[in-house]
Amino acid sequence: MHELKGNAMAKRSIKAMRREELMDAAVAVIGDEGMSAATMAAIARRAGMSAGLVNHYFDSKEELMALAMRNLSNLFRQDILKLAPANPTPVQRLRAIVDGSFAPQHLGAPKRAAAWMQFMIASQTEPRIKHLYQLTGARFVSNIRYAVKQLVPASQVDDTVNGIVALIDGFFWQIARDYEEGDLESARRICWRYVCLLIPAIKP
Repeated sequence: MHELKGNAMAKRSIKAMRREELMDAAVAVIGDEGMSAATMAAIARRAGMSAGLVNHYFDSKEELMALAMRNLSNLFRQDILKLAPANPTPVQRLRAIVDGSFAPQHLGAPKRAAAWMQFMIASQTEPRIKHLYQLTGARFVSNIRYAVKQLVPASQVDDTVNGIVALIDGFFWQIARDYEEGDLESARRICWRYVCLLIPAIKP
């Protein structure tokens, strides 16, 4: 019984690793060549696998694309979480969100930055990607709102949250489109100054 359980766990582990490799390959192909060039065959070649294996691990290209975006989004979220201490204060939470939004491993990595742009464009026409894009955005806004509502009067929460989100989004997509050295630090600095101006309780 224990041997059978161990074999099942090993198979699940191999499947998870292969799916992870294929999602990484999908992001790389999208970043290099665009969404239209990210065929199952191209992704398989990038991952060093056969096209048949891709079809074995994913039901369709649409599923692979959606899960690749979710994986990229989860990495982004994990980077923000790593910057915050355990049980962060509202100010610490906001600072982690601002700093994590411009992590070099995302926007400073050309393939990932280009993939973000491609996913944003695809969200206009692909239902699964649109759903994930909206879900990711809603979670991001919710985290900002959770912190802000503890720092400003209720009447100011919506405008404060919308302002912070708009500024972070604007810099994020600008840098993803046309990254230059120094952009990330500049974006972090400007966004945090803006947060401090909006929320007097935060000391610069």
